[in-house]
Amino acid sequence: MTAECKPLAVAYIGAHRLTTDSELPALRRAISNFATARGFTLFMTFVEEPATAPAAFGDMVQNVWSDGVKTVIVPSVVHLAALGNPVVMKTHLEHHIGGKVLLMNAAS
Repeated sequence: MTAECKPLAVAYIGAHRLTTDSELPALRRAISNFATARGFTLFMTFVEEPATAPAAFGDMVQNVWSDGVKTVIVPSVVHLAALGNPVVMKTHLEHHIGGKVLLMNAAS
């Protein structure tokens, strides 16, 4: 299967969940590997910085709508916590994109 045939996914990372700057590159690689292993092409990664929240979330939703992406990958549900109740935010996001939010680590 070529990259052109794979469905697109975007990723959302809440930087407030990272303890060091060096974690971000490793997390980006892990998300890319996760997407590839599940048959997606990772189109874009949105990183939410605490000082500008919820700007990255808003940008992600707008891009998902305009590009027709139906899958958002999040490292864990706690990455949505800066936006409100993370379980509610996951459900809200799925409703608004008409797709799925995939959690890399459903236990966190």
